[in-house]
Amino acid sequence: MVGSGGMRASLWLQAFGVVWAFSLFLAACGPASPTAGNATPSGGAAGGPKPAAAGTPQRGGTLVVAFNADPETFDPHVTTALFATRAFALVYNSLIERDYDGSFKPGLATSWEVSPDGKVYTFHLRSGVKFHSGKPMTSADAKYTFERWLSIPNSPTSFGIKPIDHIDAPDPQTVVFTLKQPYNIFLDQMAGSYAVILNQESVDKAGKDYGISVVDGTGPFKFVSWTRNQEINYVRNEDYTWNSPMFANPGPAYVDAVKIRIIPEDNTRIAEFQSGNVHLVQDVPLGDIARLDQTPGVSIVRYDQLQTTYVGMNTGKPPFDDVRVRQAVAWAINRDEIVTGANFGLAKPATTMLTPETPYFWAGSLQTAPSFDQSKAGTLLDQVGWTSGAGGIREKGGQQLVLPLWVINDSTTLLQAQILEQQLAKVGIKVDTRSYEQTAWFAAARSGEQTGFIIGIFFENADGILYFYFYSKQQPAPNRFAYSNPQVDQWLDDARVNTDKNAVAQDYQNVQKQIVDDTPVAPLVHAVGTLGVVDGVQGVKVHSSRWLNRMTDISLSGSTKR
Repeated sequence: MVGSGGMRASLWLQAFGVVWAFSLFLAACGPASPTAGNATPSGGAAGGPKPAAAGTPQRGGTLVVAFNADPETFDPHVTTALFATRAFALVYNSLIERDYDGSFKPGLATSWEVSPDGKVYTFHLRSGVKFHSGKPMTSADAKYTFERWLSIPNSPTSFGIKPIDHIDAPDPQTVVFTLKQPYNIFLDQMAGSYAVILNQESVDKAGKDYGISVVDGTGPFKFVSWTRNQEINYVRNEDYTWNSPMFANPGPAYVDAVKIRIIPEDNTRIAEFQSGNVHLVQDVPLGDIARLDQTPGVSIVRYDQLQTTYVGMNTGKPPFDDVRVRQAVAWAINRDEIVTGANFGLAKPATTMLTPETPYFWAGSLQTAPSFDQSKAGTLLDQVGWTSGAGGIREKGGQQLVLPLWVINDSTTLLQAQILEQQLAKVGIKVDTRSYEQTAWFAAARSGEQTGFIIGIFFENADGILYFYFYSKQQPAPNRFAYSNPQVDQWLDDARVNTDKNAVAQDYQNVQKQIVDDTPVAPLVHAVGTLGVVDGVQGVKVHSSRWLNRMTDISLSGSTKR
């Protein structure tokens, strides 16, 4: 995207909406302009560079997208991996969708009703929908999907639908969910990334291979092949005409096919992007952005998102079973240095897990949560009996104070870990960093052997981070902190069912205060999202929690169309 003065425009979207006040949505294309949000060129001054007018979408070509890690699985009920949700969004549909403004829109269901007591949800399904295998989709498939999800032992995401008591399919186009009690965020869960409809015949036939070599959905693209750690191939579903009205294109998709290339190495991934061999790059390495902003043929877009990166600590592993040691870690962190040194300014310091713009954020946490005070960190460690030893590392009972830190080996996280090593060393804590490829990290973390770790979370509401992480029954994952507090469980349970919004606000405030007091986590940053787009790619629109979603509005023009 070249402005009138020849300088490449960087795009930024501002927040809008009430419920999703921090949810940002971005649209970008090559020579064409963003189509959502209040996008402005870098600098944002009136009279500055102006984007060109959007072109008419063209059909054809293969869209090539670069990931920096494999997606783990296409089975939506057994993963929480971000890349997995982005990969399987192309092949599945959910009953309802979360629109770019935060409202709910029809998906596979054209309409729905809620009973006066808030316990019965009735969804009316589209007719004529087929799975990729050719089987018609009916209410029986919806019933099966949610019953399967509930029945999978240790599913990391089924907590979101536990309030379901039973499901009925009175006719092929109607599915009825009866809940145990009113549930304030049931529609949020139904519109979530994991609430996609499966074909029982395909799942049963494939067995343990489902989600690896066999994938069958109703979405705009059909799964073709997956070569681990190399690439995933999809082809357009020519029958797809049931796209949600939240998208401009009702279907089929504009591009003939999508190829996701797995390119872990940053330099290789960006070289492929600059050469035009890759059209879209998620999470552009932050150290490359200033240069790419001035590079002809590509655009870098930035967008805010509901995201928090943090240091997690296993409260069951000595010496971090002592809250004062965990608090010392949190007080020793200079988050401004991490924003500058690891995130290159594309983040905001985070002292709490929720962003201040998240509904039910407790403002008091800004004053009470650990910020940066090395003296206070040292005092806490003195109280526990950790005294200065060889090389400035604290010792107790002949053992050094060491924080084993498991991290994913992307460039930003590795820089964050390096800065943490330096900062914690100043208060006498030695950091022992071990890096993993993303899929290996999640596998290792399921063992429960982790002591400390850095990871990020994307969320949609307070429940999506507070219940997800801190409810005791979420152990061993995603509650990787071995954190259990019966009072926190009670508040989180009540927040889901209480119809009094003031009471819900108090519940969430109590939880946030308790998490600050117990310190199972030390928040680091709220990161800004980045996306690389090659000129000639049109209709790209970033959803704050669904990324590029179904990719049905994306088209290729000019030399990008191959």
